[in-house]
Amino acid sequence: MTMTYHLLEPMLFDKLARGGGGAAAVGVLRSAQLSKHLLLVRYLLERWPGTASERDNISDALDRAQARCPERFGEVLGAPLVGAWAAATARAKLRGHASRADFGHLAAVAVVACAAAGVDGASTVPVRDSLVAVPGLGAAVVPAVEVARLVASGGQLVVSAGTARVELPANPTADCPPGWQPVRFLASATAAQRIALSLDDLDPYRHGHHAPPAPRLSPAAIGQWQALFTDAWELLAEQLPERASELAAGLHTLVPLVQTDEHSARSATIRHAFGVFGLTRPPSAADFAVTLVHEFQHSKLSAMLDLMPLIDPADTRRYFAPWRVDPRPLIGLLQGVYAFVGVADTWRALREVQSVALAAETHFAEARLQVDRGLATLEQCGALTEAGWAMTTQLRRTVDAMLAESVCPSAVRAAEGSLERTWQQWAARNAPVS
Repeated sequence: MTMTYHLLEPMLFDKLARGGGGAAAVGVLRSAQLSKHLLLVRYLLERWPGTASERDNISDALDRAQARCPERFGEVLGAPLVGAWAAATARAKLRGHASRADFGHLAAVAVVACAAAGVDGASTVPVRDSLVAVPGLGAAVVPAVEVARLVASGGQLVVSAGTARVELPANPTADCPPGWQPVRFLASATAAQRIALSLDDLDPYRHGHHAPPAPRLSPAAIGQWQALFTDAWELLAEQLPERASELAAGLHTLVPLVQTDEHSARSATIRHAFGVFGLTRPPSAADFAVTLVHEFQHSKLSAMLDLMPLIDPADTRRYFAPWRVDPRPLIGLLQGVYAFVGVADTWRALREVQSVALAAETHFAEARLQVDRGLATLEQCGALTEAGWAMTTQLRRTVDAMLAESVCPSAVRAAEGSLERTWQQWAARNAPVS
């Protein structure tokens, strides 16, 4: 497998540093993530716990797929949940508790890459709870055995385990054969922007979002997600076309989470999985739109951190983050500032939508003050690298432009009061450790 050395051009860095970036910058970040995934795969192959012939078969399949069709190979190996698996398994190997099933997942990735690239391949793959995960595509229901056989032939994938044989449909929209559970998708299109995201409730490496992943969603639940997503995408495409373009270029997968609190929506992004995040179904289209931007901001910044250091890792202090009352490390504060720049920008734009204008005005007033306060702390911390300082300089321009916008005085007063209350709560809880 071949990899590439990646650098962000100054113009693209500046766009990302201002809190946006555009599709071209996101494309560079995606390319760098593919190389990271390949490095992790190489690390795991070099520490393969099985036989040399197993390892060599997987390595050969990956090499043949990449040589035949680098683009399709990159789509499979660059998928965010492949990144989540690779990072989790590498960490588990370092700690001495990676399982054979964790390593065996790579065999499934390799065979899927073969099918995508149009070359033949086959491997033994793990079975978990009578399911064979076929990365990015779905899962096959098989008897309760330990391993199955996944075969790619002529672009067709077949799972065999015991007496079960499941042929995957060549067309994802075709009727499902018995024993096959496909990954479903959310799709939407406007005159200028279109997007399709997998809503993955099957992948065994979709966890890690501070709430458990949801089990298989019913068709009715999928319909509810789709209806809300359609409305959210229309808001983004019409009011924030550049952010919609970013999302279309880089957001790949949503992982539905269990709703543990009916009064609170949840969302979270995994540090080493670019282009995926977990969430409960948002309460409204506007909230969905904001959540899409918010979490993708985390993905962008995490991908930038893979290319360059932005803070001094020796800084162990804890800081006030204006959107929460627990003390945060410097990297957490930076992540929050960058994410909330996107939140503020989205609410700013949604003030033009009559149905949500009043709420958007309130949220914009609050988010811009939170970002201003958090950014000021970053500017004064003395622990930024040269690139980190360049980023905060660009973010300051964005935030100052937001602060210059006219906002209803009552919304400003409410935002100032909310920020002061959060600070007082934080100080009461954390003054001894500040």
